[in-house]
Amino acid sequence: MKKIWAILLYIVIFTFSFSKLVEYEVDIAYTEVNFTGNSVKAMTLNGGIPGPTLEFTEGDILRVTFNNYMDVETSIHWHGLLVPNDQDGVPYLNTPPILPGTSFTYEIPLIQSGTYWYHSHTGLQEQRGVYGSIVIHPKEEEKIEEYVVVVSDWTDEDPVKILKNLKKDGDYYALKRNRVQSWEKVLKERRIKERINGALMRMGPMDLSDVAYDAYLINGEKEISLGNIPAGTSVKLRIINAAASTYFNLSYSKGNMEVVAADGIDVMPVGMDKILIGVAETYDVIIESGGVFVATAQDNTGKASLHVGKTSMGTAEHNKYKMPEGNNMQEMDSMTSMMESSEVHDFTAMKMAENDMGHTMHQMPEKSDYYDFLKARESTEYSKTLEERVIELRVTGDMENYIWTFNNKALIESDKILIKKGERVKFILKNETMMHHPLHLHGHFFRVINKHGTHSPLKHTVDVPPMQTIEIEFLANEEKDWFFHCHNLYHMKAGMSRIISYDDSYLDKKIAEKLSWDKRWFHRGEAKVASNYSGLDVTTFNSRNTLEFSGDASYDGEHDLDVYYSRYINRFLSLGIGYNMEEDDEEIDNRGFISVEYLLPLLIDSEFKLYDDGDLEAEFSSELQLTDKLQFNWEADAEGEYLLELEYRYRKWLSFVANAHSKYDEGIGIRVRF
Repeated sequence: MKKIWAILLYIVIFTFSFSKLVEYEVDIAYTEVNFTGNSVKAMTLNGGIPGPTLEFTEGDILRVTFNNYMDVETSIHWHGLLVPNDQDGVPYLNTPPILPGTSFTYEIPLIQSGTYWYHSHTGLQEQRGVYGSIVIHPKEEEKIEEYVVVVSDWTDEDPVKILKNLKKDGDYYALKRNRVQSWEKVLKERRIKERINGALMRMGPMDLSDVAYDAYLINGEKEISLGNIPAGTSVKLRIINAAASTYFNLSYSKGNMEVVAADGIDVMPVGMDKILIGVAETYDVIIESGGVFVATAQDNTGKASLHVGKTSMGTAEHNKYKMPEGNNMQEMDSMTSMMESSEVHDFTAMKMAENDMGHTMHQMPEKSDYYDFLKARESTEYSKTLEERVIELRVTGDMENYIWTFNNKALIESDKILIKKGERVKFILKNETMMHHPLHLHGHFFRVINKHGTHSPLKHTVDVPPMQTIEIEFLANEEKDWFFHCHNLYHMKAGMSRIISYDDSYLDKKIAEKLSWDKRWFHRGEAKVASNYSGLDVTTFNSRNTLEFSGDASYDGEHDLDVYYSRYINRFLSLGIGYNMEEDDEEIDNRGFISVEYLLPLLIDSEFKLYDDGDLEAEFSSELQLTDKLQFNWEADAEGEYLLELEYRYRKWLSFVANAHSKYDEGIGIRVRF
């Protein structure tokens, strides 16, 4: 036995003594950038977005020093690389943060090849520009022209402000994206039955994206060219989706793209005319030069294009792929890409399901065939003699309150997911939301179980489509703690993450608070001033707890005010306690109450209040989005009081209203949100 260990030690020492050390130095600093016509302070790597491509050969030793010239801490995670635990780059979990004015050197032996990337795991810095590409060549590689293609999304707005706006209202950016999901669109597309069926199931319309982006980029540009490549040349594109929250439909004007690798791992070559690439996924594809590669945002609000060598198309055909100038969303929406096999609509879940996945969504999650186009080149099956651990994770969330969780619990509310070295670990991922979720496991590759069985592909990031189930399986062959999370940056920060642990220690809540912001307090309010009465609502809240003051008053002294606390249970149910102060016809009635808020079919909000004098009150309300800007709001209680209101959303923060109130008569006015 000692002889065997001596031989193994000799092999390790011999291997590393002949490994090539490849070094880079990267500066992380603030730099002014301009992608939209407006100059914005960004976070850059060596002055650029994306950062430099770090290039290696399998067997090399990676040594990269990052110098932090910013006034905030930062970090670097090696996305998809199999690394020692202390080099993974999740600050406070397994690697120290890079403090302002300091440097950190990562050193990693490279035991794999393929297309990968690196990015900050601190705050929302990834959205601000801290990301770049990694290429690890195999020791023996077929010679072919190749290029790295990093697709990403960009916003001039501060990402922290974006998250605050989403917490105020999950549909905050729908107006800017021209993606308000209205009954006008439902009627126009004759999707009445599907919309009503969804509402009966208490499911809102499909949300393909929740952030309005100002630009989409390929290698930091809206439109670029690879230069003077002769037409007909075979070219490998190493495609990386480094977006914060955008999925892209990838297509090529000359037809099929031959997929040869996914998430850095070679697969059986397969021709595809369109690829939906999830956030943080990578694909290697072989194309024939002389065409235009286009990455179109899944919600169809924009695109970026890459001209691959000399194109043979004429001017008119070329203009079909040219980006419109400025930020003209109407022009963007009207562009019809001849490269897309089917148009993607997002106004209902059913429409999206039919066009994008070929499934209906009238049932609860079912096993998805989403990745059936990928087949491993050799068997990926683990030995059946290994003990199996099965873990079910329901992908849960609430777009309206912008709460994203696993099994209805955010990171800080959960404990570690414990596994043991040597096990086969299966995750059953059931998406119960109306959004795609790209789930990433650090430090491991997993099998995405598909129709190919023993040849199911290996990946490190998997997209779980709306109302679908994906099963993944990995070998527990590491140690310590590893992060597992949604790679939609805003979903992760809102709570959709877990820690996978080989250690039986409890989750340190202080670490959880660093990794997730679901305990942070946010604020929102609205004031209505109308000719018949005025109203005010001010709320401070986090993912579970809400403190609210709300009330209305006429101009002759009548008022109805509530101060209360509510506890969010799930997207259907909240429980509360409060105090009501009401004056009507000079009668003052101040009472305490407990309340139950429950979401009914047809997306009708109900609230039941039991007062300290024994009275029971029931109130119902809902909103109907008639057009992009016109909305009908109504409230009614069991005693016959009601409010009917038409609201015209002039700006995200300003509306004009006309109302009929059972107590205050009719009036017109404005509503201001803050």
